[in-house]
Amino acid sequence: MIGDYHSRTNARRNSSTSRHLTNEIVSRAHRVNNDFRGVDDRIDRLALLCEAMWQVIVEETNISEEDLKKKVADLDMSDGRKNFRRQRMASPCECGAKVPPVSVTCQFCGAPAMGGSPFDVV
Repeated sequence: MIGDYHSRTNARRNSSTSRHLTNEIVSRAHRVNNDFRGVDDRIDRLALLCEAMWQVIVEETNISEEDLKKKVADLDMSDGRKNFRRQRMASPCECGAKVPPVSVTCQFCGAPAMGGSPFDVV
């Protein structure tokens, strides 16, 4: 009888813990889904902005789509790999160290980063 009581108590406790963990997992999944939706929205806005800028460039200059494709290929290969990713490059510091592109100052001497492209911080 006492063993049955403990078994039922443990089963209820385990069931309650399982429900709590399941609710927590579902809640986290919803937060992650919302985060991804926000990223998708930002990508859509960036794509729209890029397309608008490209149309302005085409209308105002004699640059062709082939010129754009060549520039994309050149940038893609700037790190020695064709992978459709832009490699952020470290910039040299006055002390001789390489400063990561996301750093504002040199991690060794504290000097302001020389900076690379404004796109390095995107």
